[in-house]
Parts: sequence; C-alpha cells; structure tokens
Amino acid sequence: MGKAEETRQAIIEKAAVIFNKNGYQRTSMTKLCEALGLTKGAIYGHFSDKDDLAVEAFLYSVRCVSERVREHLELCESDVGRLRAFAHAFLDFFEETVRIGGCPILNTAVDSDDAHPRLHEEVRRVLRAWEGRLVAMVNAGKERGELRPDADAELFAASFIAQIEGGILLAKTIGDKRYLELAVNGINLLIDRMESGHS
Repeated sequence: MGKAEETRQAIIEKAAVIFNKNGYQRTSMTKLCEALGLTKGAIYGHFSDKDDLAVEAFLYSVRCVSERVREHLELCESDVGRLRAFAHAFLDFFEETVRIGGCPILNTAVDSDDAHPRLHEEVRRVLRAWEGRLVAMVNAGKERGELRPDADAELFAASFIAQIEGGILLAKTIGDKRYLELAVNGINLLIDRMESGHS
C-alpha cells in the first residue's frame, strides 16, 4: 500500500467513527477537517465529496463488524453452532460497538432515511446481504439434517436482524447490556425450535 492509499485508508477509518457518532447530517466538512487534522483540499484529494467519504466510511465499519463475526464463526464446526456464534458475536464486541457510537448499520439507516439516497441504498444492500447470509446458513443446516426441514429461513433471518439491532439499541440507550443478552437468548430459542428432533 502506497503513501496515498495509506492516507486515504486512515481518513476512512477516522471518519467512520465520526460519522457513526454524530451522523451524516451533523458531520460538517469543517468538523471532519478539525478531527482529522487535514484541510478540505487534502480530503477532497482522496474523495470526490462528503457523500463519497460517508459511503466509504460506512462500508469500512460494516467490514469491521463482518470480520469480528467471521472470527467467531470460524471456531464452529456445525451450522447450528455457527448460527449461535453469529448472535453471540454481537455480545462479545458490544463494548466496542458502544465506544464507536453504536451499530453503524442501525445508525446509518436512521440517519440516511429520506435524507441521503446513496447512503441509504448502501444500508439496504448491506441488510439484504446480512439477511441472505442467514438464510443460506439455515438452508445449509436443513440440508445437513441439523435443522428441521420446515424451518423458515426467511422468518429466522428477519427475526435475527430485528432482535440484534433492537437489542443493541435498547442496551446502548438504557446503558444495560442485559437487553442485548435477552435478544440473543431469544435468537437461541428460535434456533432451539428449528433444530432436528425438536417438537
């Protein structure tokens, strides 16, 4: 990675936290320049505009979350184990999530809705990919006989995302991780009901 690429990446990483904590609308270029210690010209040398930087910062944040989840899934040998680990991963890095201002998907979804079409479309794409990954995991579990043939993959995926995002929202807002723990417990109950041999 050359010097220009390193500088661009450093801007993205720092801007990701700023956007996540303050929101797109409340993050001015002046605020970004002050926080990054750069001029507008220096930032615009790497990004076409604030929108471009916001999208790159969001995608970086999502990649960070995905990497943390992947680390948890690699430790599991079964599909059911991976589903449980997927949910538990959010508990394990909850403190980090709070430190950076909350879940970047949830924050950006709320912040960009009706106000920033390009960023909102990226959130939609990420949520669809998350949903698709969960559906594929459930279907794989059904094919291997770990999950019941009638397990509803789409219902599980939608419930999983809603419970995780809702749990993070409640836990961060109220200041009590227990709400996310309850959400993960709810997901585990759904998995219990999908498991083969469960009546």
